[in-house]
Amino acid sequence: MTYSVPISAKGIVFDGDSVWLRKNEREEWELPGGKMDEGEQPEETVIRELREELGFVVQVKRLVHVYSYKVDSTDETKGVLVLIYFCKLIKKVGEFEIDGEAGEAEFKKFTPAEIEILNMPEFYKEAVNLTKDDEFLGN
Repeated sequence: MTYSVPISAKGIVFDGDSVWLRKNEREEWELPGGKMDEGEQPEETVIRELREELGFVVQVKRLVHVYSYKVDSTDETKGVLVLIYFCKLIKKVGEFEIDGEAGEAEFKKFTPAEIEILNMPEFYKEAVNLTKDDEFLGN
């Protein structure tokens, strides 16, 4: 039997010295993004999701982290494969998706230091730490 799980593409987007995060229905902070649609490439997913959720046009710079995450939800009982991309903010073109397909959400910016104390899965924190120097170096 083949083991299969949904794939979620998330984006690390710096705006100044802070990273945009989404508060989910489990009261956790997470990186914005979502599940791949059939026929999509992961990079296309993160670009689409960041535009839908944040109203941002981004350029994918690089894959930062991959993590198999077990979450308590109806479609992720076996887990979800999370691909995390470092993305450059090109421009803001829309509004935040406060009530979307994943339920109500809150969006807020945090510095990498502030992220360390948030209720947030550790692998997201690790990914942000892997990119904070990229942003300040202009990569």
